[in-house]
Amino acid sequence: MKEQIYTIPVNEIYDKKCACPLCELEERIERESVEYALGAAMMEPDFRVESNELGYCNRHYAKMFEKPNKLSLALVLDTHLIEVRKKLDKYKKSVNSLKSQKPGLFKKSSAYDISNSIYDFTDKLSHDCMICKKVNFTMERYIDVIMYMYFTKPEFKKKFDNSDGFCMEHFKAVCKMIPKCLSDKQAQEFIPVLFDRQVKKLDILQGDIHKFTLKFDYRNKDMPWGNAQDAPIRTIETLAGKIHKPEEK
Repeated sequence: MKEQIYTIPVNEIYDKKCACPLCELEERIERESVEYALGAAMMEPDFRVESNELGYCNRHYAKMFEKPNKLSLALVLDTHLIEVRKKLDKYKKSVNSLKSQKPGLFKKSSAYDISNSIYDFTDKLSHDCMICKKVNFTMERYIDVIMYMYFTKPEFKKKFDNSDGFCMEHFKAVCKMIPKCLSDKQAQEFIPVLFDRQVKKLDILQGDIHKFTLKFDYRNKDMPWGNAQDAPIRTIETLAGKIHKPEEK
């Protein structure tokens, strides 16, 4: 199963040059998940139940809104809103009780407890997301596969050893997964390679972004740009992850 579902996309992405292979994989699974949520998922009762329960985050609502299928989005919003209202209704009795509650000199009001409880509900509501859940699960599988293939597929090990590292967000994610995926002996071999790739990436980027700044000095007007012309966007995407542009309609 690991071979069929996850190995092929990982191999494909390492066959092309990109700033961060995990950013490319994440963008792909996110795009597919948005399309699925507004398409085939509409006919799957189990998915609809979970979608009604969790809803989506601001970013993925925006992605869904970019799509032309507004009816599917409206159906998703309609049924999720019903669930939100049901959950909020559970606080109605407690909130109404505050209207008749008289504050005592020594008795503490329950208002703060109710407020905190409603906050917990709304905080969870804003962070739950069906697409984030799918993307996070799949990205962990991809990272697992990268390390699995590093030690089982010599041809992939060569690709990884010659790769350009990751953005810092995905570098962090890979480091987090190492104890879950590798033995201590494997980790001792893998971490130096991972670290060296990342440092080399940052060294090159540092040179490019510094050169970009120098080009704004009139004394350097004849200095060739080299790879520095797009250094700001590459630096941002390395430090904070890929910038997601609105999809063309």
